[in-house]
This record gives sequence, C-alpha cells and structure tokens, in this order.
Amino acid sequence: MAQNQHIGITGKYKSQPQLAEQLLGGIVYSSVFISCCAFSLTIETYKLAGLPISLPMAVFVFLSTLFTYNLSSVYSFIRRPHQTKYKTSTEWWQRNKKALAIIGAVSIAAAVGIYLYFKLDVNLWVVLHLAVISVGYTVPIVYKSNEVRPLRSIPLLKVFLIAYVWAVVTAWFPLLDAGVQALDTQALLLLLRRFLFILALALLFDIRDYTYDRAMNTLTVPGLIGVKSTKLVSLVLLLVYTLLAMQTETGEVLVALIVSALAAAIVVLLANEHKPRVYYALLADGAMLLHAGLVYLAFS
Repeated sequence: MAQNQHIGITGKYKSQPQLAEQLLGGIVYSSVFISCCAFSLTIETYKLAGLPISLPMAVFVFLSTLFTYNLSSVYSFIRRPHQTKYKTSTEWWQRNKKALAIIGAVSIAAAVGIYLYFKLDVNLWVVLHLAVISVGYTVPIVYKSNEVRPLRSIPLLKVFLIAYVWAVVTAWFPLLDAGVQALDTQALLLLLRRFLFILALALLFDIRDYTYDRAMNTLTVPGLIGVKSTKLVSLVLLLVYTLLAMQTETGEVLVALIVSALAAAIVVLLANEHKPRVYYALLADGAMLLHAGLVYLAFS
C-alpha cells in the first residue's frame, strides 16, 4: 500500500552498510516488498479456505501489485521520457524513476501473459474494473481537453479504494479461480475480514501523509476527524476483524489471526505523521506479511 533516500558513496567501493541500505531501498521503494505482501496474502487465502495453492494466481497478484505501485513512474516517463531533474534527488524512488518505469512495464506484460497462459478463472470484467480503479487512482483522466483529478485526490475515498482493491485481489481472486461461487457466504466473510484488516492499515498512510494532504487541500480521514481519532477508528476495525475471525476460525489459526491483529494494533498505536516513511513501508505493510506468515505456520 505504501508508495514511494540518497545513499552516499565514498571511495571506489561501497561499504557493507551502504550496500545493505541500497538493497533495502531497492526492495522497499521498488514496491517488491509490498508485492511480496500481496503474494503472501493470496497464499494465505488458499490455506484459510482449505484449497490447493495456485502459484500462477499468486504470481499474477504479485506482478499486478508491482505494476500498480510503479504506475506513477510509468505514467511520468510516458509523459516526459527525457526527464533528468530527479537524478540528483535524495529520494531513492525519485532517482530511479526510469528503472521503476521499466519494472512496471515488464510486470504488467508478465501478468497479462500469466493470466492468458494459465487461463486463470477470474472473470475478465472483474479484472478490468479493478484495473480501471488502479489506473484511475494514479493517472488523471483527460476528457475533452479537461483533466479530471485522479481518484486518490477525491476527499476521503483513497483508503477505501485501497482496501477494496486489496481485498478483492488477495481474497476474492484466488477463491474465484478455485471455483468458489462469488456470493458464497464463507467467501464473502473472508473478503470482509480482509477488507477490514487492510483498511485499518491503509488509514496509517493517511496519517503519514497528514501534513502533505493538508497542504494540498486533500481531505482525508485524519484531516476530517484528527490523527488520534483516526487511530481509534483503525483499532476499532481491527477489533471487528478479530471478532469476525472468532466466529469463523478455531484453534491455531484463530490464535495466528489474533496475534497478527494485535501486532497491527501496536503499529497503529505507535504511528504518527512524523515517523519516517520506512516505518510505514516495513511495519505497516509488514503487518500483512506477518499476518500471512503466522497463518501459514498455523497450518504447518
């Protein structure tokens, strides 16, 4: 869910800490990490539903996420292919816009190839409506020479779009591909649980961007009710998520879900607009990876 650090080089060779920092920056700011989170949640869905794991579907979700989170770089280079002003930026993702644009283009091509080659059984219209939301989230729509703002700038809408897309892609897609009916009660409950969990985390990124959004006159949940109240809403969402899990899961799986919700709650409690971006990239997004990892271990 997080999108988008200058690493100095002294001497001929980089030190090990510098190499580690560059590697971490590459994994996090190229959106490989967040895409791994999406991959893991997809695998978790198969485990929770008691279905065989489809690696093609999980890889499709990984590649689609990688494209979506690098779409702004793709769009930037389509509009200005020879731009050079960001090469000296202190932000890793700004200095590597060209590489991120290439990653985005390659990932969507590979995702389409996997969808077609493996004949993934997800209705094309379901895929397309999410594609429209994902592209419209980042790219402004031009209609009759008038540019319409991207969806993420619409007041209060951003976090709900993120949670909806993530829930459908990581929970509904694998179930549909496995032949589960779209309106099956258990499928809808799993979809709702995933939506609540992702929404609780997505609110943290509104907290992270609170100062920026205010400067840009973009109304977000923290801008409407304040940072403290937003954190409370996030905690309530995690509580509702936990109560739903208690109604549908048992044993070690339930323990795994409760522990992951508690870990996410700690990340929420410690969040504020002054925390560095890496806090949200590793801990807020990492809560999804922990969630999936604990569930996987519960089934081992």
